[in-house]
Amino acid sequence: MDETAKPHGSIWLARLCLLLGAGSIIMALIGAVGAGQDWWAKLTGVSVVAAALVVALVGLAFSLIVLLLYRKKGKRIRELTVMGLVCSLAYLGFMGYWINVGRSVPAIHDITTNLDNPPQFQVLKLRPDDFADIPGRGDPKYSGMDAKERWKVLHRGAYGDLKTVVIRLPVDRTVTLATEVARERGWDIALSKPGEGRLEATDTVSLFKFKDDVVVRVQPGPGGLTSEVDVRSVSRVGRSDLGVNAKRIRGFLKDVQAAAPKN
Repeated sequence: MDETAKPHGSIWLARLCLLLGAGSIIMALIGAVGAGQDWWAKLTGVSVVAAALVVALVGLAFSLIVLLLYRKKGKRIRELTVMGLVCSLAYLGFMGYWINVGRSVPAIHDITTNLDNPPQFQVLKLRPDDFADIPGRGDPKYSGMDAKERWKVLHRGAYGDLKTVVIRLPVDRTVTLATEVARERGWDIALSKPGEGRLEATDTVSLFKFKDDVVVRVQPGPGGLTSEVDVRSVSRVGRSDLGVNAKRIRGFLKDVQAAAPKN
């Protein structure tokens, strides 16, 4: 076929493939950035990102059909269709990764190093629906358990490695150190009281600018020469945190331990 000939009418179908593929990415970015800028609610932004997944699926199917039916109708048609296909696949792959992450962790958002006595917020407010939608309700596996008991079971199963950490410093110096680490990590400090063994801060994450609140409780160890550090990290919105809070706690405690004296 003469590649310089007048384009086949199916060029518009190829352009639609590109529009759907690239549009899914642009749509998701607008949803996330808009939520981050408070143009609309965070969960509205999440809904837009989910809707973009449907657009990408349609784009993928449409691109495959156009390639199958019109691949011999001109180079430009093939190029546009393949670009649309690649965009759709890229977004589907990105979303597939996060869907897989979501399936690998329980749908909870309140994570701590101390399940039996979690640190309590004083300045920052714990979300009122914190235990309102814990998975397992009506499941025989969790028969007789209330929401908080189910939360503990799910938490232990997924994040059993999170434990109280001992730092070889007195309480006030440990809180001061923890505050420095929190600032280095970009957290907004809401409260730092070395004398009371307390730190509260907020971390902002992703394009959505999700706000997750953190409370650090430091208690004296035997003899008062060491400190026992517990951390709690809670997402303000959403049912599942996709493992973000546990990752934050691990990273924070690792940094505090690295900055503390070894002897």
